[in-house]
Amino acid sequence: MNDHRQVMHKMAAIVSTHDWDRLGDVFTADAVLEYPQSGERFRGLRNIRSQFEFYPALEPGTSELEEVIGGSTYALTPSYTVIEVEGSGTAGTSIVRVRYPDGSLWYAVNINELRDGRIARSRTYFAPDFDPPDWRAQWREAQSTPDPEHR
Repeated sequence: MNDHRQVMHKMAAIVSTHDWDRLGDVFTADAVLEYPQSGERFRGLRNIRSQFEFYPALEPGTSELEEVIGGSTYALTPSYTVIEVEGSGTAGTSIVRVRYPDGSLWYAVNINELRDGRIARSRTYFAPDFDPPDWRAQWREAQSTPDPEHR
């Protein structure tokens, strides 16, 4: 699992600082990044880099790592927060919180395949935050969010 956590922490730092030259530390040269919800596929490090580098109005932030109770590690950034990472061998998943330039907060689930400690294939699914419907109130418990400012 260490490789999966290390990769996601590197990714958080790269997205936060816009150090796009370091994407090769995270992705293999022939990596494939897929967004199934939009039907997009980015093949190769050059195309993966470009879709990050030219994202409209994306501003660099700062990165901070924090160890929390239970051994979970969070990478906190204004734009990219690693919530949870699981995996062993070549297969892993991560849940991240993404703050877009318009201020909206989304969750993303990454399903990654690693090769030599880097992502060879990643499928990412996105979902925006939403308020819970009132009709479920009597059965639910409150769940904390990684960004207390949001709710």
